[in-house]
Formats: sequence, C-alpha cells, structure tokens
Amino acid sequence: MRRLFVGLAFAGAVACASPPPVVYYPQSPPAPVVSTPSPAPAGPRAAQGPFQPDFYLYACTESFSNRPETDRSGRILSYDALIVVNNVVLATAPTNGTCMTSGFGPRFGRMHNGIDLHARPAVPIYSSAPGRILEVGTHRDYGLQVLIDHGNGVFTRYAHFAYFTEGLKAGQQIGFGQPLGLMGETGNATGLHVHYEILTGNYNTPKKSWGLKAHDPLDFPRWSGLDGLS
Repeated sequence: MRRLFVGLAFAGAVACASPPPVVYYPQSPPAPVVSTPSPAPAGPRAAQGPFQPDFYLYACTESFSNRPETDRSGRILSYDALIVVNNVVLATAPTNGTCMTSGFGPRFGRMHNGIDLHARPAVPIYSSAPGRILEVGTHRDYGLQVLIDHGNGVFTRYAHFAYFTEGLKAGQQIGFGQPLGLMGETGNATGLHVHYEILTGNYNTPKKSWGLKAHDPLDFPRWSGLDGLS
C-alpha cells in the first residue's frame, strides 16, 4: 500500500515514482503553495511522529453500512490522504494498512458519527494533525478513546483502543503522526477496529465533546499539496 512521505521542511515537488513525496508542515522558506494549517492551541509544537498516510484506502468488503463508492478493485474514490477542515490539514485515516468496515451516516437506527477502519493484526493509531489532547479515558460505547483539539474549532476522536501509548495524557501537546495507542475492541465494538471522527464546534460547553458536530471525513476538500499526484 503506497504511503505519502510527510516531511518537516518544505521541499516543493519532487520528481520520482508515483505518488512522489509530499510535505505537510513547512518550517522554512519557500512559502507553501497554500495557507499553512492553523497553529495548535497555545503551547510549544510537539515533534512530528513517524506516521506517513496511505495514499489509497479500500473497502474491506463488498457490502457494509454507508459504504462509499469504489472502483472495481475496492479503492474508495472519495478518499484523499490529506484534507482541509477550517484551514487545518488532517489525515483522513489515522492508520496504515487498514480498510473501511463502516462509513459515516445512519446505522442500525442510530447515527454513526465517524468511519471504522480495520486491520488484522492490530496496527497503531496516530494523531491526524498537531494539537492538544483534551480527553484520554474510557467511555461506555467508545471504550478507550482520545479527543484532540487542533485549533480553529476542529477536533478528532479515536475510539476502541486496546491500550494507549505510555504517558499519553490530557493537556499534552502532540505533533502530527504521533502514536496514540494500538487498535482494539474496547467498548461497544463488534470487532478489531478504530472508530475515527472529525468534529467541529465549541468544546467549552456543558456537553464538552458530546456537543460537537460530527462530519464525514470523506466530505472535506483535498489538501492542495496533493494536486498533481496520482
């Protein structure tokens, strides 16, 4: 499975095999071709992690809830590895080597507020953008779950971990692609997977993260740094 190579220094287009390396968070001139993602909440920016998003995402099976359109090989056509939400660049899938088992939308009489990604054996889950961790803990339905604030009213949730990365805690600054823990089956999970949500809104309300609005990760525009890649 092809992956995007995400570097710390802006290097421009690189001529090589498709898809070529791309950059994510520039730190030095020349300036990026698009506005850089908004900074994370106040505090020092954490180091970038090892994660390199997969260039393609596939459906696990021919039929499941809210299955997006695919080509004949099962490759999801609306998937882009990096997307833009309120000027924040996010990885659309915070994993490597996974496939989708459930999409965003109504499911079994309830709203499914994210996408489900499966792999066997379990794989690490990574932060999809820099930010500050707001929640690390256990929820009845989501099991072991993490919520990250990326600034500009953008948040991501990751659920059903088997365990968290050692030392992960609320209030911690985290960089793009840092490991959060291992995919699992905790909470109301019927199999090994990560449930991933992109949320927007105001966290500082009585409902906290449960008052945020969920969005389909496949509905956001492609980050323009991917333009021209195949």
